[in-house]
Amino acid sequence: MMAGRGRRCLSAAFFAAVLGLTVCRLPALADDLPLPRFESADCPFEIPSDGSVRYGRLVVPENRAEPGNGRTVSIAVLILKSRSGHPRPDPVLYLEGGPGGPSVSYYGDWLASPILEHRDLILFDQRGVGHSIPSLSCPEIRTSRFEALSPGKDPAEALSERLESARLCAARLRSDGVDLSAYNTAESARDLADLRRVLGIPRWNLYGISYGTRLALRLLREDPDGVRAVVLDSVVDPESDEYAAAPANASVAFNRFLAAVSADPAARVAFPDLESLLDKTVADLDRTPKTARIRLPGGGVGSVCVGGQDLLDALYGFLYDPDSIPYLPLFIRTVWQGDVAHLAMFAEEVLYDDLSDGLYYALQGHDEAPFSAAPEARPGLYDPLRFERDLALAFGSGRADDAANSPMSSDVPALVLAGGYDPVTPSEGSRKVAGWFSKGTFLYFPGLGHAVSMSSGLEEFVAAFLEDPSKPQSAEGLEKKGVRPFVTRLFMTASPYRLYVRVAYDRDVDVLFAILAFAGIFGAGTLSLFFTWKDRLRPGLSRWGFAARLSGGIGAFFDAAFMAALSLTVAFVNRSEPAMLFFGLPQQAALLPWAGRLGFWAGLPLVLGLFALFRDPGVHRGTRIFFAALSVSQVLFALVLANLGLI
Repeated sequence: MMAGRGRRCLSAAFFAAVLGLTVCRLPALADDLPLPRFESADCPFEIPSDGSVRYGRLVVPENRAEPGNGRTVSIAVLILKSRSGHPRPDPVLYLEGGPGGPSVSYYGDWLASPILEHRDLILFDQRGVGHSIPSLSCPEIRTSRFEALSPGKDPAEALSERLESARLCAARLRSDGVDLSAYNTAESARDLADLRRVLGIPRWNLYGISYGTRLALRLLREDPDGVRAVVLDSVVDPESDEYAAAPANASVAFNRFLAAVSADPAARVAFPDLESLLDKTVADLDRTPKTARIRLPGGGVGSVCVGGQDLLDALYGFLYDPDSIPYLPLFIRTVWQGDVAHLAMFAEEVLYDDLSDGLYYALQGHDEAPFSAAPEARPGLYDPLRFERDLALAFGSGRADDAANSPMSSDVPALVLAGGYDPVTPSEGSRKVAGWFSKGTFLYFPGLGHAVSMSSGLEEFVAAFLEDPSKPQSAEGLEKKGVRPFVTRLFMTASPYRLYVRVAYDRDVDVLFAILAFAGIFGAGTLSLFFTWKDRLRPGLSRWGFAARLSGGIGAFFDAAFMAALSLTVAFVNRSEPAMLFFGLPQQAALLPWAGRLGFWAGLPLVLGLFALFRDPGVHRGTRIFFAALSVSQVLFALVLANLGLI
């Protein structure tokens, strides 16, 4: 239920993803070396060479019930060394969410963690995930999800294709030799118990978020003597029926959000009846879905059809992240006004999800789905996990033992955290699980969502607990963490975020080149004002040509000012309030489009006066070519801004 530290936590039930390109690799065949074992290995991505990061692989039997078949799995492990010269002997093992979320490739997110002040931190990719071998990626499922959102797609046909895609992926993995019944929480917990032993660690601390809490609880069963303390953040309650409870959990989270808006004085005035507005927007989109363009991995462009359920999916997903919650009333109103650009961007976010679909469905089909009852479908009932149980069962990955969904007890010190807006792991389940620990402490943060320990200030709190788990924990001063006023005014625009992602994350050379080219020619056009003005007294000067050059320079100045102001604003927002950038820019930035408009209108006389400019014998050929290029650039720039909705 979480993928990537510090990233927005998105469930596999959300918007479609497209074409996963990672090819599943076969497990290695066992050799004469002992199992389990830990091997140093070349890291598949760049890590520091100073010894502060160690990468290796844990090799274990694929199925411990059938060790004689010779099949193994190789689990990617990355160890971040403590900043202390004398680290504590009990490192911290981080257990990622999902299930199926990778961990090791996000090691950079942990380099500044306060945990590293005194302890090493161990990251791993669960069997079937990320850089572990085999990789249970499922391009069949990704493709079917995307196609389900195609404009005009029949819902029944889309569901049938999605179920078939799950069967096809499972069949392909089996034909590759993968034993899907071995990819579950119990086997993963035994992997970790083996990892502790082969690394020679007497005891370690567990730090699990979302699904990682379920894995941590199972590891406590499998290897209780190896655990010193445990942090459980946003707990997956093993006793809860995840699929049957999903509609009620979502409803509780939605109601808390709407109640918080009503309790906020400014928001209550700005959004007097947000619940009715949300209901109306959902109904309108269900009745008349809208088509939106999205970018695809690899730089392509596709069209998706978004309806009311997709809006609820987005709201559900945004409630994971407390930094996004203050902008949700504006988001709802913007969609009601007919602008679905942010909904399309939500789809784009999920397209880059690196969750292992094969591991997710194999594990859920083994641990959860066989014990679950699908909620009864009712008109108006929002189910965030609709169809997910059927997809998991389609994998046919077996059935877990009774311990998988049973309570437990432990004397290990435990810190259990929950957020009030969390739509997927409600605080009631976290509170109940905290009671399973004789030394358990439960802390509730009403203003936070999912993965509360990722919020600023709480990482230090977690590190302090791990330093002395016997010390009574108080959240004094932190209880109101994340409780922020709702934003009532914002320049709602999707374009700055889209451009930022294309440049900063996608490393889109074409977009970067276009930005630099526009910046260069507009900068030169601004400088041309000086030379144009000096030329005003030249004998034989064409007044129309002079006016064209002057207006072109003024237009270039406004265009350059627009680009500079937008870049500085995006940089400032991304540094001070990153979540805002997804939704828009500060209200003052609403003046920016005027700079773009002025640039266009000021530059228009250049286009009209090119003929006179070219007939002026006193203008050098190079100058003529430059102003012709400037005029073309100004027209193209105006078209780009119009397409982005920025003029």
